[in-house]
Amino acid sequence: MTSYKSISSIVLLSATLLGVSNANASIIASPATIIHEVNVNFDTADELRPTVDDFRDILGPLNANAPVNGDPNGRRQIDWDAAPDSISDPNPFPGDFFNGDSAPRARGIEFRETGDTTGFELSATEASGIDPLFGLPTDFQAFSAERIFRQVGGDTFDVLFFDPADQSTPALSSGLGVVFLDVEVPDIASMIFYDQYDNVLAERDVATGNDIGFSFLGLIFDAPTIARVSFTLGGGNVAMDDFIFGEPIAINEVPVPATALLFMLGVAGVTARRVFKTH
Repeated sequence: MTSYKSISSIVLLSATLLGVSNANASIIASPATIIHEVNVNFDTADELRPTVDDFRDILGPLNANAPVNGDPNGRRQIDWDAAPDSISDPNPFPGDFFNGDSAPRARGIEFRETGDTTGFELSATEASGIDPLFGLPTDFQAFSAERIFRQVGGDTFDVLFFDPADQSTPALSSGLGVVFLDVEVPDIASMIFYDQYDNVLAERDVATGNDIGFSFLGLIFDAPTIARVSFTLGGGNVAMDDFIFGEPIAINEVPVPATALLFMLGVAGVTARRVFKTH
């Protein structure tokens, strides 16, 4: 005879398998819905600014750059100007700089090299005595003065989110929008959004335009869902400025999706029926 204790064990086993098994991860697709999407290009920063401001407003109020959990319906952002000269051109920029444990570094975001990319760099300021805009004023103009950002050595990199209050804990964000500079050639710049199980949520090419133009690509989902975003900036001289993203929420604080719960209960039910048939 099968006891209630046995059935409880079956349910707990199913939940454990659901939560930690990479083998089942592809089954647990995040039920994410895109609630706002923008992909535009303008010739000037002033033309683009209302679109970016609208994206900020939809993501929510700006949270403080402090190592605490901010408003879960708020946002954080990077305009690069909090970085010192010591990690700006001609020096390398550490990809984990904005996943720090103190203000103003506590943003809950990291940049990681992939493929042939060997690192990152920020442009210098006028006051530093180094040529600003990587010495390429005919290619780039800053969206929010005065530093801009780019990868070095390759065409790809990843963005990952972390709990601002615990910099080693992976987190999820509800949205990410990025200002791109000088995207002139179609299909050279793209973003792929992934959930915590490495399922692709969305893949978009960045809008193209004229020389020294400004592009903005951003997606907002109905819940914290984005664990990682992969960038490809190949075949052209492309840089970036503002990164705007939803408050990173620690993965263990994000509610289990309803579809995942249904899957877990289904597994438990099927397993229980099989147990009853064999006893």
